[in-house]
Order: sequence, then C-alpha cells, then structure tokens
Amino acid sequence: MYGNSVRGRISLSYLVRMVPLFIAVFLMRFAFSFTVVSLQFIVSRPEYLGIISSAYPIMEMVSGFFVGILADGFGRKWIISLGLVASSLVSLAFTFSSNPVYLTLIHGIQGICAAAIVVGTLALLTDLALTTSRGRDMGAYDFSTIAGYGLGFFLALVIINNNPANAHIPFYYGAVAALIGGIFSVFTLRDSRMPIKLASIKENIKLISKNRSTQTLLPTWFVLMILVGVFLTFTRRIFGLVLPVRTGPLLGRTVLSIRLDIVVVIVVIVGLVLLGLSQTSLGALSDRFGRSRIALIGQISLMGVLGILIALLAFRVNILYLLPFFAIFGAGLLAFTPSALAELADASPETGRGSTMGVYSVAVGAGTVFGPLVGGVLISAYGTAIGLSILFAIGFLIVLVFMIPRVLQLS
Repeated sequence: MYGNSVRGRISLSYLVRMVPLFIAVFLMRFAFSFTVVSLQFIVSRPEYLGIISSAYPIMEMVSGFFVGILADGFGRKWIISLGLVASSLVSLAFTFSSNPVYLTLIHGIQGICAAAIVVGTLALLTDLALTTSRGRDMGAYDFSTIAGYGLGFFLALVIINNNPANAHIPFYYGAVAALIGGIFSVFTLRDSRMPIKLASIKENIKLISKNRSTQTLLPTWFVLMILVGVFLTFTRRIFGLVLPVRTGPLLGRTVLSIRLDIVVVIVVIVGLVLLGLSQTSLGALSDRFGRSRIALIGQISLMGVLGILIALLAFRVNILYLLPFFAIFGAGLLAFTPSALAELADASPETGRGSTMGVYSVAVGAGTVFGPLVGGVLISAYGTAIGLSILFAIGFLIVLVFMIPRVLQLS
C-alpha cells in the first residue's frame, strides 16, 4: 500500500494524491459550520438547541462504524463523494421549516453524511500517507478540518449580521460548498478498498478493541469533542461570560464596548493563523519523537484548558490573568489530534482501516452528543457558568483516569 514507504520526502505525485483529500474535508466542515451558527439564531431555547445539536453527532456515532465497513469494502472515494452530495441536499432542506422536530431529523441525516466523509477521508489518508510522515499528514488533515469550521463560522456571522431574519441564508452557501466538494471528489480523489469478509470484520473488531492506543485515546477524543460541541452550540453564552462587553475603568482609561460578533471573528482569525503554523509541525514532532509522548502532552494540556475554563466560569477569575496559561495549554492541546490520529492509524489493521476510523468517529460523535445535550440541561438547571463548569469537571476526571495507563506505559 501507499503508506508502506519508508521515505519521508514529499513528491509532486504524493501532493496530487493528498491535497484533494484535504480540500474535501475542508469543504465538508465549511458547509457544516454554517448550520452550527444559523441554529443558534433560529432556536432560542437552550434545551431545544441542545437536543437539535445532539442529533448530528448521535447519528454520526451510530453510523460511523458501519460506514467504515462500507469504506473498506466498496472504496473510500465513493463514500466520500456521496456523503458530500447528500450533505448539499440536507443543507438546502434546513430552509424548508423551523419546526424543532423537523430540524432534529434533518440534522441527524447530516450526521450520517458527516460520518461517511470523516471515516472515508481518514481511511484514505491512512492508505496514502507515508509511515514516516503520517503525523505531519494528520496535522494537515486536522488543519483542513478546523480551518473549514473557522472560516465557515466567520462567514456565517457576517452573513447573518446578528439579525435572526437572515439565519436561513447561510444554508444556501453551505449547500453550494458541499455540492462543489462532491463533484470535486469524484474527479480528483484516488480510490482504495480492502477485500471484505465477515470473518475479517470480527477479527478487526477484536484487534481494535484490544489495542492500548484505542483504549487510551478514544476517551480523550470524547472529552475533546465535549469541549468542541459545547463551544459550537453555546458560543454566544460563553463569550458573553468570559469577555468584557461593557464599558469600565482599566488603568485609568475607558474600555470601549466590544461587539461580541467582532470578538468572535478576531478569535477565529487568530486561531486559524496559529493552526496553520502549528498543526503540520506538531504532527511532524510525533513522527520524530514518538506518537505516545506527544499525545500525552496533548492529554495533559486538555486537562489544563478544562481547568482554566472552570476558573473563568465558576470562580470568575479575570481572563487577563489566565491568558499565559491558556496559551501554553492551548499550544499543547494542538499537538494531540495529529499525533493521536497518526498513532491510531499506525495501530489499525491493514484490512480494517475504515473500521478503525469508524470507531474513532463513534468516540467523536459520542462526545459531541454528550456536550450539547447535557450542557443544555445543566445550563437550564444551574445557569451557564455553573452548568458548564460541572460538565468540564466531568471531562477533566475522564481524561485523568484514562491518561494513567499511558503514563505507566511510558515510565
């Protein structure tokens, strides 16, 4: 297979195989982020928003492993292309009604499309990536994912312009982006597949479930996606709590009122620049120093970020005091996904790479379900600050428990 090469250099033919895959992932996340922003303006009640938002990751979680089996048997390319075209139709369907039940159903179908695209692209990337540069390539993949989220989020805010009457407009842009991605994938992606047999499926399940990397990494992804899901679902509430939005004295001067949407845009742009500079480099560190060590740094950093958020929300610590610590832990957290994905790819059986990435999709979906759903309930019961602090504390304990085996393994 392509990934068996021991040479780490990048050739033109290698880029031709890899770049279309990154573009497909970017367009999928780009289209999805329009939905995330628009729903915050369409659905006002937090418990309803939590339920609707959870439908996407629930269906992504339920369908991920089965989509992985299909990707192993019928080819990665067609699973990815069909998922993107279907995503286009689903994005358009959001404009037909604002009924919460209808939105929940449509968002769930969108989750199945996401599973097809994520599992298919990760399996194809595992097939194509050089073993000596897999961390770097996973970093580029992760950058494509978050860049799609960030730019889509930014454009959706600009299009809506804080006016709920404009909330349906981004769905049209999302539909066009996903359709372009589907057509582009048909003509540019390389295909790969594995012979599929019932016996090999059972054997792959055993190999995946017994693997130490899987056992320690998947719970961390679960918590990481709790964090991502909560921020995507309750963005306005969280920024309203942790950022200054009113005038007041600071060092003898007056702090001007900060528009929340402008602050979000600035944060997104800065975040994208940092990701662009860091993700492939951090992934390359795992190629050089080992996946497990770099992934462990990411796990510790995730605990640090959760602790900072608890301090901001529950104890109302001034964000200016915590910015240096947030920068340190944030940089460490960026190292987790490329190194962990590369480690998971290294551990996946050759005949079950789609199945392995399907299990990853299950963990990601489960976290994104748990975060908005439980977060919405806790916010309704205890308020945004205390409710989310409870949720982040639960995530902190989960990472701590499942990080211990990795520490013992490396010691």
